[in-house]
Amino acid sequence: MSKSGETSKILHTRTTVRLTKTAMMLSLALVLSVLEAWLLPQGILPIPGWKLGLANIAILVTMYSVGKREALAVAVLRSLLLLAFGGNVVGFSFSLIGGVAAWSTMCLLSQLRLVSIFGVSIGGAAMHALGQILVALFVTRTIYIVTYLPWLMVASSFAGGVIAFLSVPVVKALDHFGNEMIQ
Repeated sequence: MSKSGETSKILHTRTTVRLTKTAMMLSLALVLSVLEAWLLPQGILPIPGWKLGLANIAILVTMYSVGKREALAVAVLRSLLLLAFGGNVVGFSFSLIGGVAAWSTMCLLSQLRLVSIFGVSIGGAAMHALGQILVALFVTRTIYIVTYLPWLMVASSFAGGVIAFLSVPVVKALDHFGNEMIQ
């Protein structure tokens, strides 16, 4: 096989591995979303409307193991698929706006050398909360919803730390998945 043929084969294999990892993470995000809804129904957690955000494990792992664009694809497709499988437009709006705000922040923070995966996750969780408050302002048309933000920020920061803690071993495991196929 010629050198250009080998290079083409390697590039094709890398693309296939990236696509496979992204599809796995989208599937994981959907499963974690459903699992969290079953295990932690509304009203069981101390802050109304707050969730741990287990699906964010998949988005954070995708960002570190595959790429930033793929992480955005997982976040957006997860929201769209949950809407298609019986969600509602308001819930979709909260999920999409919060997810895009979180992703944007995580992209910025991940470029800073002094910010670990924990800082990236906590920052993303905080911005997810802010994005959701902005949607709530639009939906409820009342400024008083902003008084909820400090409580949501504290809870989201805790959740971001938990999500990072759960994501680290997955990122380490996926760093090896596929690399042996390319070499």
